[in-house]
Amino acid sequence: MFKMSNFLQMFLIGCSVLVISGCGTGQQKKEDKNATEQKTEIAAEFVKEQSELLAKANQEVHNINQKLVELNDKIHANQVKGHRLTQAQNTEIDEIEKIRASLNPQIHQIKKVPQEQWEDFKTSFEKDIEDVKSKIDVLLNELQVK
Repeated sequence: MFKMSNFLQMFLIGCSVLVISGCGTGQQKKEDKNATEQKTEIAAEFVKEQSELLAKANQEVHNINQKLVELNDKIHANQVKGHRLTQAQNTEIDEIEKIRASLNPQIHQIKKVPQEQWEDFKTSFEKDIEDVKSKIDVLLNELQVK
């Protein structure tokens, strides 16, 4: 009787351990599923941000190119009238060309930037776009045809 009672107690303890550990496994699976869903959502948001930046970049480069055409027209019109660019304006044009040339490789990198580096890349890229636009606008204002 004593052996049977011990055996029954051990059996019930074993079943209890299995039930408890089984619940933990179910909870772990639920947590794993939630973590996977969160990672998927984060990855989808990242891809969306990349696509949005790429679309914005292409539009901004198009706008920059139009401004450069306008700038070239103003430079030519001023030269026809005998007005030459100052050394500072020539230096600014060189800086614009340098920044503008750096945009294309950055555009091609947009889809390749790791998520860990995304914010730094995006901030730097957007700053470059704003810088080149600002520099062009300053020159356009300076070069009013006289």
